[in-house]
Amino acid sequence: MRDILIIKTGAAGDVVRTTTLLSALDGAITWIIDPKNAPLLPENIPSLQIIGKAEVGNGDFFNRSFNLVLSLEEDRECAAIASKVQKTKLTGVFLEGDELRYTDDAAGWFDMSLVSRRGREEANRLKIENEYSFQHWLFKMVGKPFSGEPYLIYRNPAIRKNSNLIGIETRSGGTWPNKKWWGYNELVKRLRNDGFDIKIFTQKNNIRDYLDEIAACSCIISADSLPMHVALAYKIPAIAIFNCTPPNEIYDYGYLTKVVSPVLKENLYDRQLNPQVVNSIDVSVVYNAVKESCVFK
Repeated sequence: MRDILIIKTGAAGDVVRTTTLLSALDGAITWIIDPKNAPLLPENIPSLQIIGKAEVGNGDFFNRSFNLVLSLEEDRECAAIASKVQKTKLTGVFLEGDELRYTDDAAGWFDMSLVSRRGREEANRLKIENEYSFQHWLFKMVGKPFSGEPYLIYRNPAIRKNSNLIGIETRSGGTWPNKKWWGYNELVKRLRNDGFDIKIFTQKNNIRDYLDEIAACSCIISADSLPMHVALAYKIPAIAIFNCTPPNEIYDYGYLTKVVSPVLKENLYDRQLNPQVVNSIDVSVVYNAVKESCVFK
């Protein structure tokens, strides 16, 4: 049996979409992850071993040898692990001296990334022009075609869906401030007037409590963020607002409606809050998307 190492620690949404590999790779999989994101991973795969990033230096980890190391973090510490561990094949990001590099078989994805050897301007151009999903590029790294393999994450079997409950995530984190959207309050008013119960998600100490709240909803509305990915994993219809991140790389699995800002291209990955971007989508656009694609069917 092949021994495979996946290095993907965060962000949470990126961890979720990487779980498509769990049903595609043949062998025993060891996954290095940020401990706060470890509860996202499923419990029912005997061949999956989960290791917190801080635990790597303990025990005999570096005495192990892997047939494949899939290094997916644009992070110096993770790249150093990928470079140091014993392996037959490395795909993805590694450390060369003090510089982050990536292998040629991972160039389709990382040429569009922050560590692109083509430079930031060309990377962004490639992102805008890219027509393929993250999963397409991920599977290409391991020499397989992507055929709609699902996300595989933890799910509490005791949670039952409430057909009248819409979950809304108004937060967007600090990395991409333009993921914010101005219209959530007005949208909530309209949906409540239609008779729907609304769950506004809040911070949880345990991410599985957050997953349980999402699992109880019949529709999810958010930015391009974790709840969107969880909804796709749980086959819950979702509306996602794309203000500053590329929609084409998100595979919709037949459950996702993408609402795209008309000024996205000019503000792709802009880290400065721009009111024009945040205010660029009218409430009626999102409300009509919910009516057409989510719980009004």
